[in-house]
Amino acid sequence: MLGIVAAILVAVWFFNTAQRSGRPPVSWALSGVVVYFLAALLWSLIVTPGIKDVATHTLSGVLIFIVRYAYIGIGLIAAAIVNIWLNKTKA
Repeated sequence: MLGIVAAILVAVWFFNTAQRSGRPPVSWALSGVVVYFLAALLWSLIVTPGIKDVATHTLSGVLIFIVRYAYIGIGLIAAAIVNIWLNKTKA
């Protein structure tokens, strides 16, 4: 649920950025969501299984939190990097 809320916020952010920079807003928002979900998916497939294994054996609250919610942060960071990088090339 939190991941979907974050994806909607990324779409709105990219949409507003596109309007300010003169780009097509819908395709820009869709691109932002794709970047967010791709980064989150890659994190979930590559990194999470190793952390999940350690978290289940140690019962660490921090590791369990990372397993559950880190993909959101990774997706947001990736979207921010792409948005900043693409806006620098436009200017």
